[in-house]
Amino acid sequence: VRFSGSLFLIASGATLIVSGFAYDLTFAGLPYPDPTAEMQEIWIFHKRVSDRIILTGVAFFGVGCVWKAAQWTINLSKKQHKY
Repeated sequence: VRFSGSLFLIASGATLIVSGFAYDLTFAGLPYPDPTAEMQEIWIFHKRVSDRIILTGVAFFGVGCVWKAAQWTINLSKKQHKY
C-alpha cells in the first residue's frame, strides 16, 4: 500500500485529536469548583490550547478524507473510461 498525502493527513489529524484530548485531560482537566481569578485564567488558557489542537486535528482529518475520496473517485472514473 502506497502511503499518500491524504493518508498522512488522516493519520496526522487522528494523532492531533488524540493529543488534544490528552492535553486537555493533563493540563486543563475539569474546571475548579471555586477558582480564584488566576486559576480560572490558567484553566481557560489550557482549555483554549487543547481546543485548538483538537480543531486542527479535525481540519487535517477532514481535508485528508475529502482528498482521499477525490482520489478514489478520479481513479474509479479512470478505470471506467479505460475501455
